[in-house]
Amino acid sequence: VSTLGKIEVYGADAAEFLERMYTSNYKKQKVGRSKYVLMTDKTGAIIDDGVACRLSEHQFYVTTTSSGSDNVYRSMLLWNAQWNLDVCITNVTTAYAAINLAGPNSRSVLQKVVDDINLSASEFKYMDVRCGHIQNIPARLVRVGFVGELGYEIHIPYSYGEMLWDILVNADDDIHIQAAGIEAQRLLRLEKGHIIVGQDSDGLTNPYEVNMGWAISKSKPFFIGQRAIDAITSKGINKSLVGFKIDDNSDLPEECNLIISDDDIIGRVTSVSFSPMLRMIIGLALISSNNSQVGENIKIKLSNGAYVSAVICPVPFYDPNNERQLN
Repeated sequence: VSTLGKIEVYGADAAEFLERMYTSNYKKQKVGRSKYVLMTDKTGAIIDDGVACRLSEHQFYVTTTSSGSDNVYRSMLLWNAQWNLDVCITNVTTAYAAINLAGPNSRSVLQKVVDDINLSASEFKYMDVRCGHIQNIPARLVRVGFVGELGYEIHIPYSYGEMLWDILVNADDDIHIQAAGIEAQRLLRLEKGHIIVGQDSDGLTNPYEVNMGWAISKSKPFFIGQRAIDAITSKGINKSLVGFKIDDNSDLPEECNLIISDDDIIGRVTSVSFSPMLRMIIGLALISSNNSQVGENIKIKLSNGAYVSAVICPVPFYDPNNERQLN
């Protein structure tokens, strides 16, 4: 996951700066903890997300989407030119390599190679961040779970990336570690209902339309897009991101296939795949809020003009109580 954007934000006003740039609260975030970040523009539309790791009182290490790093960095510089806060902003995307080690054995693998970090579940909880060394390589470990499993993002100086890969692959001969491609990652996150900004959202989508209201602070005076989001939601939202499933042997829909009701377009598929774990087709769709109730049947128009039936269902599709990544 080296392509993830990585930005250092440090200085006396670092927390205040993140409060304004992102939708949630960061002033009370504890050192050693990470927190989800969601960025909206002035119209209230989602433009990026990631994780903010608080390394010290005045230092945050912020990740962005792979495609959004340059835009986020430019936006941070632009806004702080107006705010003039006491903060330094450095784009370190190419300075750090990163590897995501995930799965039920990830802790036991890491324990064999980590020099000075206590990885026990009680000392290194979900969303914690720790700095230490892996066989003398300086590392930042973040316990996050985009794929819905016990897992760690390991960020190291870029020149050590290949070395760390070899260390992890050879850490335990009894555990057959395998490389996982981006499509596997996308399927796993789909089973958990985790969105991809720019795929499950578009340039007009606000957080409430994709069930991200929990990421918006109601207690702080300002963040970029706040007034627009308040104005939009006061009138009610018109579309919602929902999960759907197809139980039979239907053809697999494609992303952007339309959802039709009485010859009207009421939405579109944003993510879809066959889940080998669940043995069915699952997906996410942005759909008219009037047609978004769990249990409702919808018709998806395939690229060849045929239709398949799907049923709106709750998300996550898999491990709804998050037991696999919280252990």
